[in-house]
Amino acid sequence: MDKKHTRRKKISDNAKATLLRWWIVGMCYFMIGFGTQAGGYTSPIDLIFFLGVGIGLVTIVVYNPIAYNVFDIVRGGEIVNHRYRNKKGWQRALQTLGDLGLSMLVVILVYLSYQNINLFLVGLLGLSPETVVVAGEPFGFATLYTLFYSAITGLTDKLRAIRTGSATVCK
Repeated sequence: MDKKHTRRKKISDNAKATLLRWWIVGMCYFMIGFGTQAGGYTSPIDLIFFLGVGIGLVTIVVYNPIAYNVFDIVRGGEIVNHRYRNKKGWQRALQTLGDLGLSMLVVILVYLSYQNINLFLVGLLGLSPETVVVAGEPFGFATLYTLFYSAITGLTDKLRAIRTGSATVCK
């Protein structure tokens, strides 16, 4: 047999899809946080809103078509690409709303993480309460976003498995 057909993948498709998400989220943070007025306001509500909506829209328009058509994404031992591709119109609309909502939720969690890290460091170092020790930047934001996103989707996959597992037990 030919060697190129027997080689194993060095990097899994899940890792590639996660790296793509990390890069897209970092790019969105850079473009919105540093390239718009939302990044310069004193109130974080604008930045949180525009980041959540922006990342959600880029996920829907850019990430999902690339990731689900190029990579074999495995969750819970099952390839989930067919779940993405074989949806009816109303299911796709619900998924779009879910992606926007999930992006907003994850951005809020990342913001709260930054707030708590800064509050902890200000208290630990005895600095002024207005001091920002760890400022937002694309690499850290994208890393926290990807961690929270992975945790939430992992939890929802576990709940889906429990729901479908208990439904088959009840039959």
